[in-house]
Amino acid sequence: MLGIRTLRWQLIAAATALAVGSVGVVSAINIWIARTVVHDTLVSDAAALASARAATIAEFVATARRGVEALLPAVDEPDPVPSLQKVAHTAGYDTTYIGYADKRTAFSSPQNLPPDYDPTVRPWYRLAAAGSGVVLTEPYLDAGTQKLVLTFAAAKRAGADVQAVVAGDIFMDAVQASVNAIKPTPSSHAFIVARDGRVIVHPNRDWILKPAEQLSPALTASALSALDTAAVPTTMAGETQLLIARPIAGTDWRLIIAMHQGEAMAAVRVLALNSLVGALVVGVVSALVVGLIVAVSLRPLRRLDAALADVASGGSDLTRRLDTEGVVSEVARISGHFNTFVAKLQSVLIDIRSTSGQVHTAAEEISAGNLDLSSRTESAASSLEETAATMEQLTSAVAQTAQRAQQASQRATGAAEAAERGGQVMHAVTTKMANISNSSQRVGEIVNVIDGIAFQTNILALNAAVEAARAGEAGRGFAVVAAEVRALAQRSAQAAKEIKSLIETSVGEVREGSALVAEAGADIERIVQEVKALASVIHDMATAAEEQRHGIAQIGEAISALDQATQQNAALVEEGAAAATALKQQAADLAAAVARFRIDGGETTPQGRPGQGHRLPRPAA
Repeated sequence: MLGIRTLRWQLIAAATALAVGSVGVVSAINIWIARTVVHDTLVSDAAALASARAATIAEFVATARRGVEALLPAVDEPDPVPSLQKVAHTAGYDTTYIGYADKRTAFSSPQNLPPDYDPTVRPWYRLAAAGSGVVLTEPYLDAGTQKLVLTFAAAKRAGADVQAVVAGDIFMDAVQASVNAIKPTPSSHAFIVARDGRVIVHPNRDWILKPAEQLSPALTASALSALDTAAVPTTMAGETQLLIARPIAGTDWRLIIAMHQGEAMAAVRVLALNSLVGALVVGVVSALVVGLIVAVSLRPLRRLDAALADVASGGSDLTRRLDTEGVVSEVARISGHFNTFVAKLQSVLIDIRSTSGQVHTAAEEISAGNLDLSSRTESAASSLEETAATMEQLTSAVAQTAQRAQQASQRATGAAEAAERGGQVMHAVTTKMANISNSSQRVGEIVNVIDGIAFQTNILALNAAVEAARAGEAGRGFAVVAAEVRALAQRSAQAAKEIKSLIETSVGEVREGSALVAEAGADIERIVQEVKALASVIHDMATAAEEQRHGIAQIGEAISALDQATQQNAALVEEGAAAATALKQQAADLAAAVARFRIDGGETTPQGRPGQGHRLPRPAA
């Protein structure tokens, strides 16, 4: 039943996944469309709001310009203060004033000015004098009220010369209030940025007159113009904002709306959450409906699964058949094929039951024959083992003989080599004795020369003594020396005679030794020849013994191989006997296994189709 349950859950999971996936895809498309529409609508509304508020601020600036233009005729009035007060009241200026070229001033309200106040050096005067029409100064904070003040100024000219400059200071409270009121969403806000990138108006007064780039890196002076044509997302104070900008006519300012993207897209998030909940609901409902349909559809398969489990478990009744009536066509075909399979299995098991008895009988006969053959094979193997043991002993004895003969051959060869080296040594000794004899003869000749020299020295010393005697007293010292030389010559002659006698004796002994050495050399040569002959004979004996050892070893190997083959045959016979016994046991097991099935009484057509048989009961749904 596990397989059917798995199929059931797979079908339920597939149908549920398809339903949820379809709803998810449709929801994703709707969310994407809604997000696009909401984004475009919000951007369009914010742009329209920015344009409307920019037009309002532009009208404020235009009204202030017209007020300054209305002050120009007051320059020629003797008392311009009433005109200044009237324009200040009607145009909403805090203060209006005139600065003359001769450094005079006129104000709509009393001012506490220093005595050396010079209007011609003030920024508003210089800006108006250098420009044409009404000019605006940079906004600044009033030192007393800390309010943002904007100055409008225009020059009154007499030809090319500046006669005076009229100006008015107006608080930007109305502009600040108008900008602060711009809130497309609770966390959204608006602010005004000048062309140089400075913040002019902002809900947070700490940002006024600060570089806008500090608010967001996207608010550089060069990038401000790009905000007029598209909404640019950026991060401000850790929140994602959409920036929409519109220029303010008559100024170099831009009104920028920073719309909180999270709040702006809140409706899209609600739609996504609702879509997710809807997808979950659809998934649950789909799973329940599909589960019910699948449960009803798989009931016939449960009956088929139970029948297959009954057959697979063994010991089932193969005479029963599945009921193919009252089920859908696909399951009916499967049930019919199952009935055909059971009928064929029934026929095969009948044949197996018949054959298993024959196999059991044949296995018993094979087992008995194998036991007899095994006994004879073991007897032959025992005889071969005894022969192999005898051959091993013989091989060992021959190997020892060959080894000893080899050792004797090696020693005889060593003796021959030693005798030959002795002959060589005797020959060398003979040569040395001859050399000694020759050297002794040469020494005798040298001694003869020394003896002659001593004789001549003696004669010379005798002559010197005679001459010294003739010289008398004057030659006495020379006579003493001559006597000493003569004595030395006599001793040298005596020593030479003794050396000569010794050398002659040595030469005689050397000659006798040479003769003995020559005779010993001849004897050693004969010994060498005899030892070589003996070594050759021993070597031949060792070679023959080695050949005998190899031959006997080959015979032993052949007997060992025969013994091994006999043992293998015995093992094979034992294996055959074991196999026959196992076959007999398997035949018995097969018969027992077939006996577990009920196969008698089944009706099978010649084509193998199942007969009517018994019907399997329908299991409860």
